[in-house]
Parts: sequence; structure tokens; C-alpha cells
Amino acid sequence: MHKPQDFYEKLAYLFYAVAGVDGKVGQSEIAKLHEEVIGIWKKTDTDAHDFETSGGVEIEAIFEWLEEEGYDSRDAWQDFKDYAESNSYLFDKKVRDNIMHTCTEIADRYHKINKQEAELLVNIRKFLKHLGHH
Repeated sequence: MHKPQDFYEKLAYLFYAVAGVDGKVGQSEIAKLHEEVIGIWKKTDTDAHDFETSGGVEIEAIFEWLEEEGYDSRDAWQDFKDYAESNSYLFDKKVRDNIMHTCTEIADRYHKINKQEAELLVNIRKFLKHLGHH
């Protein structure tokens, strides 16, 4: 299914929320995001976007922008939820599974999963399950 460019932008918000939930984004988390983009997200996006970029490139560019802006991870999580609620048809089981995989991988990078990350992962899992019932 075709995914609009803003789908990938909002995924970046979610991944940023996971990476930044403990107040800082580590280089290992950025490196893991890059691996996940290459391993999963570039493969799922075959559509051409503005400036001939792929959704994977979009994820990384927006993630970097959020980090540079010092965007609050709670706001990023809320932005993702608002978008996903309004566009739940874009989040089939495979997409939800891929999202959970990437979130878990990012959280596991820096000194393993801490309490804040664990709580956020539980909330993401519940939210994605809820999305699947729309």
C-alpha cells in the first residue's frame, strides 16, 4: 500500500520519542535507527517522494531535525499518536510489527532498556494493538 510522505515523518517522531525518552539521544541509538531504516523501512517504501527521497531517508532527516531542535520526546510521542489515530488504515499488522521491532531495537541500544524506555515500549505496544482494532 502506498504510504504518504507524512507517514514516514511521523514514524521519525515516534522513533525519536523512544531514543529521547531518557533525556538524551545517544550515537548508538542513531546508528541503530540507521540500521533499521536500511533493513526495514527503505524496503517497505518503493514510492518516490519529494526530491526523489525514500521514506527511509525521510525518517532519518526528520529524526535529525527533531534532535537539532531539542524537541520534547513526549510531544513527539503525542504527535505520532495523533497522526496514527487519524490514519489508522496505514498501520496494518506488518507495519505495526515493524514499528515495534524498531522501537525495541532503539531502546535496547544504550545501556539496555531502562525504566522510562520500558514504560514507553509498553505504551507503544498497547497503542498499536488498539490501532489494529480500528
